Amino acid sequence: MTSAIREPRPLLGPSRRDRRRLAERLTLLRPAATHRQTAPRRRMGIPLLAKLGVWLDPILGIDRAIASDEPMTPLAPLAAGGAAALATYVCLAKLLGLSDVLSALAAVPAALFAGRSMVSARRNAIRETMEDQFALALGIIIRCVRAGLPVNEGMRAAGAELPLPTGPEFRRCVDQIQLGVSFDAALVALAERCALADYRFFAVAVALQRQTGGNLAETLDNLSETIRKRRAVKLRAKALTSETRATVLVLAVMPVVVGAILMVVSPDYVMQLFNTASGRRLLGIAILIQAFGLAVIRSISRKSLA
Repeated sequence: MTSAIREPRPLLGPSRRDRRRLAERLTLLRPAATHRQTAPRRRMGIPLLAKLGVWLDPILGIDRAIASDEPMTPLAPLAAGGAAALATYVCLAKLLGLSDVLSALAAVPAALFAGRSMVSARRNAIRETMEDQFALALGIIIRCVRAGLPVNEGMRAAGAELPLPTGPEFRRCVDQIQLGVSFDAALVALAERCALADYRFFAVAVALQRQTGGNLAETLDNLSETIRKRRAVKLRAKALTSETRATVLVLAVMPVVVGAILMVVSPDYVMQLFNTASGRRLLGIAILIQAFGLAVIRSISRKSLA
């Protein structure tokens, strides 16, 4: 008997979903020259915010091409801006007696300033986390290089060991190298995405070592020592300005605490600030002066740290 020979079944091509995922991954791993222009926008959980993100990001100062800004959502900046706009309108219109039009116009820059300040605070917090994690990543890379592994394997190990936001950035850099991007271009893309001096130092040190040769472990050790010294100087400056930051906190809380105590002890005395026109005017002026003083102290403290 002759058995029928089965013809081999044709291999199925990738599905449409797989092709879409591959296209998104290739877009994510483009070289440094085109990354900032074609960086994929992070999808937000709320579709309405995802649609409004194209318009809100430039207004709030969010740059999705930077690693510190990519996970941000506009909810908190919008809430801060709305609260600042409402407080400014109430202070000017209800307390100082200005017209509604002027009060609404003054509330717009107040909302913009509050939203951008919220974004800046969130960005600084993420970057501080990235600086702390970069010291750990550099230690992992140094140990891998001393063990005889290439530097890209050390970067792969750092990307696997470290959490967000540093780990995915190192994994993205290694994936770019595997897809054919030059090593120097991938390092430049990493430094641009992270936008920190430590990553730029790392990219320059590794690129120079690849061109001139030498002991990479010793070079990275020197870089690690430099980063530790910079970190120590920054912490010392932060400690020296702790008195100024404590003063800001005390000045911000003191009027509210004193007002609450007087409201309990002598409510009729405090209610004159709300029941009379002159009291409301004085309360509005006091709030404006308090806000201006806190903004000046904060600006001086930030310039001292910078």
